[in-house]
Amino acid sequence: MLSRSAVAAEWRLARARLIRSRLGLWLALLAAGLAELGARAAVPDPAGLAARSGMMAAVLAVAFTAGSDADRAALPLTLTHPTTPLSLALGRWLGAVTVAALPMLAATTAVGIARSLSPLALLAANAGGLAAAGAAAACALALVWVGGNAGAGFLFLYIGVLSGLSPVGVRYLAPHGALPRAAEWMLALLPALWRYRVLAAGSAVAWLHAGLWITGGIALAAWRVSRR
Repeated sequence: MLSRSAVAAEWRLARARLIRSRLGLWLALLAAGLAELGARAAVPDPAGLAARSGMMAAVLAVAFTAGSDADRAALPLTLTHPTTPLSLALGRWLGAVTVAALPMLAATTAVGIARSLSPLALLAANAGGLAAAGAAAACALALVWVGGNAGAGFLFLYIGVLSGLSPVGVRYLAPHGALPRAAEWMLALLPALWRYRVLAAGSAVAWLHAGLWITGGIALAAWRVSRR
């Protein structure tokens, strides 16, 4: 069962954390760093910048709004209020995506101005970046409500360091070994830059993957809350 007022109440938590915690500072540093890299790149890649910044910002937002020990310990108390596990999960996810959109838009706009990119290219890139942020936020929410912020830290590093490689690229670089095979599976299943870079181009497979993660991640997070 879904309660619109309960979803809105959980969404407001992200706004409060953005203003009253270090979340805003970390997001500003992330946007500035990625914008600097994007402006210096040999070939402009607004779609990749939007996907990477959206996903990394979404994971940070989830870590600050849902992943701490205090936040997870408060979940049973929250469920005594007029809310449901699905409303709680959807509200936290929506808050994380809203917060993640801010540094993503700041980074892509700065690079777009610096590299004289067309408004249509930026619009397509930001649409893809928003979908990527939604998938990463849902994945992060499910992870942190299972194992805490260690899951968010893993996902943040994975997106920033590894996810630009495709499974085929990993197989080419390291054809043998258990670790490369594990990396291949992660890159195929988890939200990844290599896949979501083509969201801006309208890839049906990429949009389906992002949509499945959004719905599946929120459902898994809601199920985890209901089991507490």
